[in-house]
Amino acid sequence: MSGIAGRTNYSDWNKKTNELLSSLEKEEEDEIQASKEALGHGKYAHSEAEAAEKLKAEKVSAVKKQLDKYKEREQGVVQVLSNLFDNDTSSKQTVRVTRQDVDAGKRVLTLSDSSGKSVTESSIIVTQDLTHLQSHMPANSNLAPKSYPNDAENDAPDYNPSQMNGGKGATIYGLIKLTLSNIKNCTVTIKPKVITGLLEISHCENIIVKIESTATIATIQADLSHDVTVQFHDAPSGKNQPHPITGKTSLFWGEDKDDRIFHAGVSKFRIQTYRDGFVDLDTEADYKQDGAKKVGNATAEEVQFVTSVVDGELITERVLRQGSQTGTTVNGAVGASGNSEHDNSGHGARAMTAREMKEVEKRKEQIRQAVDQRLGGIKIVDKEGNEVPKVNNVVAESKTDEEKKDTEDVEELYGSMSSSDIDATVQDCEAQKAKGNEAFMNGEYAQAVLLYTLALDRAAELPDTDDLGAGKKQLFPRHVVLSNRSASFLKLGHHDKALDDATEAERLEPSYVKGVFRKGLSLHAMGRYEEAITSLAAASKIEPKNKQIKQALQFAEVRMHQEMRKRMDR
Repeated sequence: MSGIAGRTNYSDWNKKTNELLSSLEKEEEDEIQASKEALGHGKYAHSEAEAAEKLKAEKVSAVKKQLDKYKEREQGVVQVLSNLFDNDTSSKQTVRVTRQDVDAGKRVLTLSDSSGKSVTESSIIVTQDLTHLQSHMPANSNLAPKSYPNDAENDAPDYNPSQMNGGKGATIYGLIKLTLSNIKNCTVTIKPKVITGLLEISHCENIIVKIESTATIATIQADLSHDVTVQFHDAPSGKNQPHPITGKTSLFWGEDKDDRIFHAGVSKFRIQTYRDGFVDLDTEADYKQDGAKKVGNATAEEVQFVTSVVDGELITERVLRQGSQTGTTVNGAVGASGNSEHDNSGHGARAMTAREMKEVEKRKEQIRQAVDQRLGGIKIVDKEGNEVPKVNNVVAESKTDEEKKDTEDVEELYGSMSSSDIDATVQDCEAQKAKGNEAFMNGEYAQAVLLYTLALDRAAELPDTDDLGAGKKQLFPRHVVLSNRSASFLKLGHHDKALDDATEAERLEPSYVKGVFRKGLSLHAMGRYEEAITSLAAASKIEPKNKQIKQALQFAEVRMHQEMRKRMDR
């Protein structure tokens, strides 16, 4: 979607979803009627086939009702508060946002279209009272809620939703996400817990954003703004784990590599960290001064930068490795967590700067040297006693079990992560995947896309994602998450992105029926019926008894014949 440099404008998604659902309803009615005409039901009434078609229509109607529920959820999740200041600018104004300003069920807060007198005379306080907004967390969720010092609800070390409420799940507290859009001439103080740790800033001017110690803002995406200052006042890191007894913050913002601020098209941008009331770190960024230039169809405002703490200092760097797969943002939302970008093949990977890419290459070189030292005194021979040549420090051909073990040891040394690091990364991937599944089940498809992308970005750090050659297995099932994200994109109407994800899921695991099926659905939604039939037929071959696949295949065949008739009639 357009209008926001380097990110998706999530506030437009409700409108887009409504339009897509209306279109889907009309399309479903057309498909039902087309199926009847194609099967001759208009001519032969009261037949057994017509009875079957009527049953099918009733099922479609039930699906439509379910979609209506999804639509209500999409419409109901975001609370937008606008025009917060009154017309009297003769005196200082302070606006407090509390739970009383948020309707029931609203968990994503957007403050928009509000202009005060100045940063010293006008202020908006997003109060800690919003921390007590409640959401249900299913028992099977791996979600680890953000917490701040002395957070009585969620910082218990044994926090386990599966053991709460009789095994039915738990209640999680706080906002899901906070967005500032078109806010001018004021100071915004943020105090509540934000479950995702995400703040978005767009089209803002002359504002100071104060993130207090009780807030849990770990990542920020700022776009198309001018004269913005962000201050972290003893704010915790996204990886903070409060002390179980004292509740004190163990890790402050910037002390973890994933505490990052992404920005595109932002001029006169200042970032500060405060400790005990005093400025600790301070830096300024400006997209023009930092070298953003128009390249091809991309404007200078679309160049993505990241500001983070490196070796005890705040530095701003240009993001060099970023993916084409979202183009939206999950670069703004997910990108804000440092995970919106993708590897050179266009698939999920962590956003990388030139410095970070050099560090990765340095680690790989150290591993190569370690392998050279290990193999220096090793002579591997075949059964005939002939030495087996080595290619790129790896045995070219192994024939005995012992030789195969040596080869596996060498390949293990090539991994850039220890086994404990791999286990921790896989667990993080599983946690993000579980969050995405939860959001999808709640009809929060935009949030599901964000969380699935986080899982894919973390999975891209695993050794198996660099090159999935013959016989090489995934340490984390990326094809499942890609398929799930494809389903989310389908719900949101991003059919091209759904197709990209489903295609990659099929490449990683051709026998995974959901990936193949969603590829067919994406092609069908794009009007590419002949290709859709091929994919749906492949899915049906994997699961011949799947009625949903058979029905989708039938619809695709009907639509293809309709298109053929239209072409013949011209």
